[in-house]
Amino acid sequence: MYKKRSTDTPYTSYTPAHRRHWFFRMMVVIGFVCLIITGTTFGTTKTTYASGPGGNVADPVVRAVDIAEPAVVRIFTTLGGHLAVHFSDTSIVTFPQGTGNSYALQLSGSGTFITSHGDILTADHVINPPHDQSLSSGLDDLAAKDVAAYINLNAKPGSQVTTDQVDQQLKSGQLASSPTYDPASSQVFLNTAYTGPLDAQDFSSIPFQLHAAVDRIEKESSFSDKDVAIIHVNMNDIPSVQLGDSANVQQQDGLTIIGFPGNGDVSSRPTDLLTTSVNKITVSSIKTTDAGAQVIQVSGNVEHGDSGGPALDSSGAVVGIVSFGLSSPNSPGSTTFLQASNSARALVQSLNLDTTPGAFQKAWSQAFADYAANTPGHWHKAEQELQKIATNYPLFKAVTPYLNYALAQAKTERSPQSSPTPISSSSSSQNTIAAYAMTIGGIVIILLLIVLLAAVAVRQRRGGKKSSKPIAPAMDKASQGPRPSAIPQAGAKPAGASVQRQQASPQDDGMAAFGAPSARPAPPVQSSPAGPPSTVVSGTLRPWPCGHMNRPGVNYCSICGEPAPPPTRRGE
Repeated sequence: MYKKRSTDTPYTSYTPAHRRHWFFRMMVVIGFVCLIITGTTFGTTKTTYASGPGGNVADPVVRAVDIAEPAVVRIFTTLGGHLAVHFSDTSIVTFPQGTGNSYALQLSGSGTFITSHGDILTADHVINPPHDQSLSSGLDDLAAKDVAAYINLNAKPGSQVTTDQVDQQLKSGQLASSPTYDPASSQVFLNTAYTGPLDAQDFSSIPFQLHAAVDRIEKESSFSDKDVAIIHVNMNDIPSVQLGDSANVQQQDGLTIIGFPGNGDVSSRPTDLLTTSVNKITVSSIKTTDAGAQVIQVSGNVEHGDSGGPALDSSGAVVGIVSFGLSSPNSPGSTTFLQASNSARALVQSLNLDTTPGAFQKAWSQAFADYAANTPGHWHKAEQELQKIATNYPLFKAVTPYLNYALAQAKTERSPQSSPTPISSSSSSQNTIAAYAMTIGGIVIILLLIVLLAAVAVRQRRGGKKSSKPIAPAMDKASQGPRPSAIPQAGAKPAGASVQRQQASPQDDGMAAFGAPSARPAPPVQSSPAGPPSTVVSGTLRPWPCGHMNRPGVNYCSICGEPAPPPTRRGE
């Protein structure tokens, strides 16, 4: 059965407003849900690591350098020097005097493990210093004191000389001399990115596991040729870096060098001397020497001591080896060149070296990738992996700050539901783009909600100006007019006579058209003595003047709402 609607709240005015309010509320709810999702996603994706160990590890270049840094070593090369001073054609004295004595000349350079079995890539001149003017000048400095003492001992009274005077005479050639050198030997020291800070007060106190002597030069190309060498130390399962393809290096590419510049040695403590320096350089040009070596000309801060150190591309692969610099007496600056990594690749291939990362490097790379990730549960994953490394490699003290930081972050992180995967620069950038896209989407939704709210307010205001009263159905207006009076029948009783109200049939459910007013009581029908009123069987439909069929006793047409026709008098 269909129930009649009350005329106090017409359907035509109630339903649209109700729908508008319901739609607006739903849009507000949807907007807030989108904002919550956007905020959650953006908050999860954007993570700042600048305050933690490793710096801004969200930057793929920083991440690659952090992973590679433990594989860089400092190389100290020592060779004995002897200086023969020609006091006269018949008087030649060799310093230092005494059999087996020599002046220890020590040079410093850098290198990189390229295998997990102790193979190190460096510049050839780091382990085989050229016997050039710079080396001779160093020998003069060491011998000057002994030469001055010899001259003063054998000189006539009043002709004494100082050490500085002798040093200048040796360098200028005023005091003729000729140097000779013993074979060089080299020691390799792990840097503090692996060992952590050192408590040793001098190099003799450094634990023996953290340094080793070069036991052989496996392959080399001399300084005058390609200036690359592969040396070996007795160390296993250690950090290593992969060789990259220098053919992919282009002008204006940014590279990163890791080394130990001599000018950075502000302290004699081992922990300072074994701390690496990281510098950004830019590729200026790619050239080829007369010897056929491809070299990469770079601009940036490259110094003595960086020689042999790696130049890394954005992925952390070695694409160059710091080699030499050219300077002019009339120019304050110098031009630096790297040997291309493909020159070293030829040596590696000739030696059949296995450059596959070892167990340590695989574990370290994976742990750092999870440490730098932004996936749910990555702190728990990183903490577990770093703890395992700390247990299996007790000499890798530099892992401790990373482990402590991961432990602290894991305490505020939900337990992982699934194992996070290593992040890459592409996935990191995609996550960032997705976060910004969702943020923009949320802002657009809020703007749309504001526009929709304004449109609804304007529409309601305009509707209020058009009519101060609620819009009522046309049929309701008709019902407000004068009621059709009953047509008096012949012999009708005077006013005041008893009036009977016609009762509708029990089956009359008064079904009305949408928007039509509710059925009202029928107009009173006066009884007539001329005869009883005509009766119609309940439930029988009869035609109305409007053309629709209606039940008897209904006051308005159920289709169009037209008032019921007056009752027909008998005899008409």
